[in-house]
Amino acid sequence: MSAFFALTASVFTKTESVTPTGDLISMVLSLIVVLVLIVVLAIFVKKLNPNLANSDEFKVVRSLPLGSRERLMVVEIDNAQHLLGVTPHSINYLHKLESPLSEKEIPELAKQFSKLLNPKSKQNKKN
Repeated sequence: MSAFFALTASVFTKTESVTPTGDLISMVLSLIVVLVLIVVLAIFVKKLNPNLANSDEFKVVRSLPLGSRERLMVVEIDNAQHLLGVTPHSINYLHKLESPLSEKEIPELAKQFSKLLNPKSKQNKKN
C-alpha cells in the first residue's frame, strides 16, 4: 500500500514546465483549425444553397425542400418562371407560373460568403 502512495506521489509531483512558446504555438494552431473550419463550412453552404449561384440567364427564385434530397424550385428563364421538381436522379418540369413570384432577399451573411467564394461574379460587381 505504501508503494502505491509513493508511486502516485511521484507522478503528481512531476509536472512539466509550460513554456510561453508552447502556449503560443498551441494558440496559433487552434486559430488555424478554426479558420479552416470556417472556410470548409462556407464551401458547404455554397453547395447546399442554390441561390448563391444565380446567373443572368438562369435564376433560382425560390427553393423548397420536400425531403432529405428532394425539392421544389421556381426558376426564372427568359423572364418566365417555371416550377421544377428536383431529385438526385431527375429534374421534372411541373408547371409554368402565370403570375411571377417575387425574388426572396438573400441574407447579408450569405452575400458576404458569396463574395468570398465567387470573387469574379457579376452579382458581386453590382453590390
